[in-house]
Amino acid sequence: MIKFALKRIALGVTIMLGSTVLIYALLLAAPGGPEQKYALNPKYTAAQKEGYLKSLGLDKPVPVQYCRWLGACRRDSDGLDALVGPTGFPSFLPPAISGVYTGIIHGELGYSYFNGESVADLIAAAALPTLILAGLAIVIWLTLAVLVGVYTGVNNGGRLDNSVTTVTYVLSTFPVFLLGFLIMWLFAIVLDLTPVDGMVNGRESPAFGSDLYWGYFSANPAAALLDLGAHLILPVMTLVIVSFSGDSRYVRASVIDSLSMEHVRTARAKGLTRGRVLMRHALRTALVPFATNIGLALPFLFGGALITESIFSWPGVGRLTLQATNNLDYPLLMSILLIGSVMVVIGNLVADLLYAILDPRVRL
Repeated sequence: MIKFALKRIALGVTIMLGSTVLIYALLLAAPGGPEQKYALNPKYTAAQKEGYLKSLGLDKPVPVQYCRWLGACRRDSDGLDALVGPTGFPSFLPPAISGVYTGIIHGELGYSYFNGESVADLIAAAALPTLILAGLAIVIWLTLAVLVGVYTGVNNGGRLDNSVTTVTYVLSTFPVFLLGFLIMWLFAIVLDLTPVDGMVNGRESPAFGSDLYWGYFSANPAAALLDLGAHLILPVMTLVIVSFSGDSRYVRASVIDSLSMEHVRTARAKGLTRGRVLMRHALRTALVPFATNIGLALPFLFGGALITESIFSWPGVGRLTLQATNNLDYPLLMSILLIGSVMVVIGNLVADLLYAILDPRVRL
């Protein structure tokens, strides 16, 4: 098992290195640049543009820019000696060894082109709202998907199975933005049961995540949690419906296929009870394909849902990604994409390990 895990980790590191090249190349080829925010300023001269790009290090050759962004090169040198840190060790080694503290591999993500704030601070501020929203949605949708999928798979062809299948098919055809607006219109406008958007009631609570908010939270924990819970209802409902519809059918199909396998029929022939056959034999096989969905839930936990967060003005990573794209804020956008890639690799590693636990043949 350890050898299997080490192989997958080595493959993940290789994929991550390739992802950094791809992310940098794609955004390098994108139209515009950091100087575009001054494009409509008639007083912005060519000399000022050149100086601005030089201050960002964008006047250097592309390989040098990439190497500096990655952290494998020092920013105070352009030659081959940039590959070696002040301590004489390679620049890509940890700062305590190499003496190099810049670049993404050293945890330095740069500064926003749009407002000059630290990219790490911007992402950290948006991460907690996304973790709250996506984490709750993932727990609900995976639980419902397994329970409903197993029940309908075991009772294949029954009235409830046909009804659930019809409903999930219909729900899965709705685009996310349309479903989000329909839920908002019904529950927030027609029925007036929930807040429309945001994370908190701005009339009673400071902005979420601010120092004032945590002071307010400490003084009024019950009211703060109730307010946050009320604002969570609509976006969580949207994410759960969109994701649950497909996953429940996926589990149902896996259960139906598993119940027809030879080892399950053999267990039945030995006289085992229906519950024991299902729990000890059928489900273990049926949930192996679903492990992929569990692994892919991890990057979703960080990235959130861009459309859903935008609809409900949820100040998470998804909404931050949209803002970075609109503002041509490349350092912020590259960092978000990179962290998303890391989460995908980790999610796939988790899925592979779950595969190996559920099905020992995968380790061979």
